[in-house]
Formats: sequence, structure tokens, C-alpha cells
Amino acid sequence: MKFKDEVFLTALDDVELNFLMKLSLELMKTLPFIKFRVSTERLSIPMDSYNIHRKQYNSNVIMTYYSRLIKRRTLLVTQVDLYVPTLNFIFGQAESPGLLAIISLARLDPRFYGDDFNERFFMDRAVKEAVHEICHTYGLRHCSNPKCVMHFSNNILDTDFKSKLPCDSCMRRLEALLE
Repeated sequence: MKFKDEVFLTALDDVELNFLMKLSLELMKTLPFIKFRVSTERLSIPMDSYNIHRKQYNSNVIMTYYSRLIKRRTLLVTQVDLYVPTLNFIFGQAESPGLLAIISLARLDPRFYGDDFNERFFMDRAVKEAVHEICHTYGLRHCSNPKCVMHFSNNILDTDFKSKLPCDSCMRRLEALLE
């Protein structure tokens, strides 16, 4: 198969490279026309992104910092809890269109909600959020179909409900953007 593009998965701080390898394999199953590569480079989170009152990291600050440095399509993956000033939290953010996206694993982990850890469940959530943000980098917008991966997730139940894939309409748009 000829790949139409490639995306680099890059760890922010303490995300394990082994996890990124597993995530890249799952992403290649989900979007087989995109090559996913794991960067061995480990980036750090800008300290000025931390909000001591919220005990969260401002995603806008992180995105602004790395958007100047990133020159290839990149998904930053972090363990820290992210927010933007207008929302209580976010699962991820992306330049749309652009080269940079970020996802947080913090609220995708079942333990965040007091549940037992389930690796498959956790990975499914990470794949959904990664696909969602990567599709934003190609210019896809939010979709009104709650089963579409491009549907906006207000909470973890929305993420759990949706598919890992774009709906037919969003998939056609994505394929056209990749031509």
C-alpha cells in the first residue's frame, strides 16, 4: 500500500515509548493509508503552561510553543491533564488545518474515574482521540453524527460511544484532502 502521508507520534515528558509503539500500530490499522512513526525524541512540557490553581496544563501554551518548532505532522502524547481557558478540560487539541496536534491520556485512563485499569479500553480511547485530532490537522471539522470519530466529546461517555473511524461523509472528505 502506498501511504498518502505520515504522522510522527512524540512523547511529552514521561509517556512510555512502548505505549507509543502500540498506539502507532493501532492507528495504522484504523487509518492504513497514513504511516505512523514513533519519534525517539522526548519533548518536555513548557513549565509556563502549568496552572497551579487548576492543577492542569494549558494546551494553548504547549501548542504555541511547539508550533514554532514542529515542521512535520506530529501528534504529541502526554499524561498530564490539559485544558483551554474556555473549558474545564480537553482530551486533545489540533491546528486545523496544520501540522501539530496533542492528546492527553489523563482522562482516557479508567482509573481517573475510579475504575479498574483495562488496557484494551484505554487503548481504544487513545486511538479515538488520536484519530480525531489527526483528522483536524488535515482540516476536518466536528461532525454531528455521534458515532463518528469527528464528533466532539464533551465527556468520556461521548468518546466511548463513538467509533474509531470517521463516518462515510467525513472519510470521503479526509480522502479528498489527502489526494
